[in-house]
Amino acid sequence: MTRPTPRALVVPGTVALLLLLPFPIYWSAVIHRYGLRDDYAILREAREEPGKILRVCASQGRPLYGWMLEASARAAGGIDGLTGLRLLGVAGLGVLAAAVFLMLRKEGWRTASAALLAGFLTLTPSAQVIANWGICWPQAVALMLGLTAFALARRAIGRPEEAVSHPVRWAVAAVGAMCAATLIYQVSGLFYAVLLAAALVVRRDTSLKDTARWMARHLWVMGLGLAVAYLITKVTFATGLFTPSTRIVFEKHWVDKTVWALTHVFPNALALSALNETLGGDMDGYWAMVVLTLTLLGVGVAVEGRRSGLIGVGRWLLALVTLSAAAYSVSFLAGERWPTYRTLNALTGVWAVFFAASLVNLGTVWPRHGPRLATLLLTAFVGFSALLAHEQSLELFALPQGRELALMEEGANLVVPAWKPRVFVLTAKQTDSSAPFRYLDEFGSVSVDSEWVAKEMLKALVKERFPREHDVSGLYRFAAGPVAPEPRSYDILIDMRRQHVSAARPVVQQPR
Repeated sequence: MTRPTPRALVVPGTVALLLLLPFPIYWSAVIHRYGLRDDYAILREAREEPGKILRVCASQGRPLYGWMLEASARAAGGIDGLTGLRLLGVAGLGVLAAAVFLMLRKEGWRTASAALLAGFLTLTPSAQVIANWGICWPQAVALMLGLTAFALARRAIGRPEEAVSHPVRWAVAAVGAMCAATLIYQVSGLFYAVLLAAALVVRRDTSLKDTARWMARHLWVMGLGLAVAYLITKVTFATGLFTPSTRIVFEKHWVDKTVWALTHVFPNALALSALNETLGGDMDGYWAMVVLTLTLLGVGVAVEGRRSGLIGVGRWLLALVTLSAAAYSVSFLAGERWPTYRTLNALTGVWAVFFAASLVNLGTVWPRHGPRLATLLLTAFVGFSALLAHEQSLELFALPQGRELALMEEGANLVVPAWKPRVFVLTAKQTDSSAPFRYLDEFGSVSVDSEWVAKEMLKALVKERFPREHDVSGLYRFAAGPVAPEPRSYDILIDMRRQHVSAARPVVQQPR
């Protein structure tokens, strides 16, 4: 029996490492005891209101998301089970990284740069949301389906010199995968564009016209998948199977939306691993990363022009503009304007491809040592991004949300069913967060800033104490608000504004 050579083990070894990569990055955060905002309501609804999660998600055009989330939340059971949901997201990111690596290798990327880019895609702020927010794990599945759609389409849409067998079958399968991804989470299926960008930046053997035609065929596959998913959604609404949400509204002010996207959304993608802040604190690193990305891309395009002429420059610019638009197309069409990171996996991925490709291009200027230096620089960047992802997962997700839960739990432990105490939760403001900084409702945000979250979190904690009780809300009288009532109006006051490490315990009055 012939022993495999070390070179033969490089690819399978890299695949194994990428499968495991997200676990050491996110493990210490995801195993913490915490939930984030909707997590608590989802756990209760999966247990007490079967079918509700599916109906709510389907009303927004995400029936597969609802089905997956309801089944997994029911299996999770309680707050401790949220760790399992987060681990599903982490595992999904590992599978995605390994699959991206294999696809990049197939498209002609070198092993080192392919592995580094694939690994980086699991470290972006968008990926951090998937790993650290329990209810977001189905998005990893949608990303994989977007990648699968591209892989299937590549079998149908070969290069001019490639012979293709059964192209219609592969194309139909690709449209089906894209449709399924869209029915999970609309924007995640657009991850297809990331792989398309990666394939285009290494193409140097065709004319600009052939490149445009090849890219257009892939965009047709993406568009058909989106259209079929939209048609299915409309049929479910028309037949009364699901009721459409009021959130399904198309954008009407295109120019204004374009300006807003360029100023509020695209910088987040250009910053790659640097995180935005809601209050605009120390943003030097964020804007420095935006400038670095644009500068490096400009240099990469210039080097491509030096090597391939105007055709090479045109190919890169055409791909960058077109695929950036494709990656953001669903969010652009939607009437909502909420620049969250969980909607930016595809757009950030497209710019990450050009960032890595530009660095590789720059290395070719110095043939002797340039490629190795470019690999070292890309390695350093990915390594630093890994440290950021690890730290931000702890400091902006696990620890502040854990403190918030612990504060509510202190109050929940004071509930004595025989007394049926009056519990008042003094809701917090976003500025009360114990995190070093925050961004919208994702990084460093406060969960209990509204009555419904306070109600769900308290109920989940009391349910843990009295698991046999069918409806634990009957064990106490609940109220919440941003202003504390007169002391005579409550027996237990849980002040969620005091979330810092030095916060005092809940105010307690003996029940009368």
